[in-house]
Order: sequence, then structure tokens, then C-alpha cells
Amino acid sequence: MSGAIKSQSRGQAVAELLVRGSLYGVGAAALSAGLGYLRGQTLAGALDGLNWAGILLWILAGAMIYGSIGTSSAEVELRSRLGEGTKLDALPFAPMLMALIAGCVCFLVAWSLKAAF
Repeated sequence: MSGAIKSQSRGQAVAELLVRGSLYGVGAAALSAGLGYLRGQTLAGALDGLNWAGILLWILAGAMIYGSIGTSSAEVELRSRLGEGTKLDALPFAPMLMALIAGCVCFLVAWSLKAAF
């Protein structure tokens, strides 16, 4: 990404979220499966690592939304006291969706490994 503003359709934006979330998920799955395998020295250890990575990524997505909702009202109140204009609340949908997709990839890899072996 170059940082330049470019126009894109909704389909392109959704495709970009899916691709980036899937790539983050593959990376998280590889790291967590490797660490879980090193910890348990079995396939069960790798599955535990994948499940924990998926859970932590979903908790991360929830924490993003909770943090955004918790601070937005305080910011609007402070700005209104100063007489400044307030911006619309923007939830972090892109990072939240990428974390959810990455967690789903971890769960899918764990499910496919369990079904294969």
C-alpha cells in the first residue's frame, strides 16, 4: 500500500479485507501451530495452539470495538465543551473484520487437521 488515496468499489474493498485477513490468519496459524507443537510435541499440541490463536484473535476484535465505543463519547463531550466540531464516530471495521477472518482461518486449519488425522 502506497498511502495514496485511490477509489475502489465495495467488491474490491471486501476482496482486499478477505485476502489480508486470510494472509494474517495463515501467518497466525503457522506460528501458533508451530508453538503448540513445540509445547506438546504432538498433533494435539498444535491443535491447542491453533484454537488459542483463533480465540485470541476474536477477543482482539471484540476489544477493538469495545475500546472504540468506550472512548468515543468522552471525546465528543470534550470537543463539545471546547466549541469544536465533532466528527462522526467511526468504528474500526476493517481491522476488526481482519482479526475475525484471521481467527476463522485458525479455526478452519484446526478443524481440517483434526478431520485429516
